[in-house]
Amino acid sequence: MSKLFYDHLIIIEEVVAVLDEHKVDAKEKAKILDLVDTIIQHEILDTIFTYLPKEKHEEFLKMFHATPDNATLLSYLNDHAAVNVELAILDRANKTKRKVLAEVKKHILK
Repeated sequence: MSKLFYDHLIIIEEVVAVLDEHKVDAKEKAKILDLVDTIIQHEILDTIFTYLPKEKHEEFLKMFHATPDNATLLSYLNDHAAVNVELAILDRANKTKRKVLAEVKKHILK
């Protein structure tokens, strides 16, 4: 899991707590957290591309690929998007986290 410009908006400690509570072994826990990270990243990128004008997609991708942890990417998005991207990311990440958490609990309790 590499550092990304929006990481400060994503809090997955609830997922970690559920995994710890149910004593999921370290290898399985790492796999689940990697999957959660991937799902959230896809959801956030979908949010970004939903609100960022199409003509800015390529420019953003180049910047993101070059420095995915660059905090100025959020400013770039807010300058060019139709909404406050930071709030949109936060909202989507929280909704996604709730869905993922429900799925994790469902499968752990089987």
